[in-house]
Amino acid sequence: MPVNNTLSTLLTDPVRNFKFVVEFLPQTNDAKWGSSFGKMGFVSLSGLSVTTESIAYREGGYNTNFHQIPGQSSFTPITLSKGVMLGNDAHARWMRRLFSVLTPNATSGVGADFRCDLDIAVLSHPNPAALNGSGGSGAVETAYDQHASMRFRVNNCWITSLSYSNLDAGASTLMVEELTLVHEGFDVTFARNYTQAGSAQKLSDSTVISAL
Repeated sequence: MPVNNTLSTLLTDPVRNFKFVVEFLPQTNDAKWGSSFGKMGFVSLSGLSVTTESIAYREGGYNTNFHQIPGQSSFTPITLSKGVMLGNDAHARWMRRLFSVLTPNATSGVGADFRCDLDIAVLSHPNPAALNGSGGSGAVETAYDQHASMRFRVNNCWITSLSYSNLDAGASTLMVEELTLVHEGFDVTFARNYTQAGSAQKLSDSTVISAL
């Protein structure tokens, strides 16, 4: 006979990894770059990890084992993939801006910034606001307004690689764009419950770089 498991609820379900949205926050938003950024959906996102190296230290009088002292931390580059859309040239503009800033005939002007922050929202599934009827006037919420179980704030990103899928007249596949970003650290917040007020809060610009 089926048993009603009272321990299996939305609160005990692990967070799903397939429902997320990325918001680009350029530090300089002008007509040549950054204005076409915003919230974007991606097929995949990888590289949200940090590693701190250990420094082994020895001293006389305490020779039974090494002291382990934390050293420098390194953050894995973030890789994002998405289908190529007509008119969506934001990432090509980003790479072009980086290239123009680093060449003698820079077109973006002296001191033009090419860095960007990211806000990555891992959305809850199913959307608890819709289940609770709190979406407002019975309207279906957009992906950007749904409850976020987790949020990552990535600091000082810049694009280090941009690639497109191969062209093949004999295949029946989609054109995919992949970009790799290096950055200087990320922070993460978690929602405490499934009420809208308890959604993981967006981190402010004052977030300490390299905090975890």
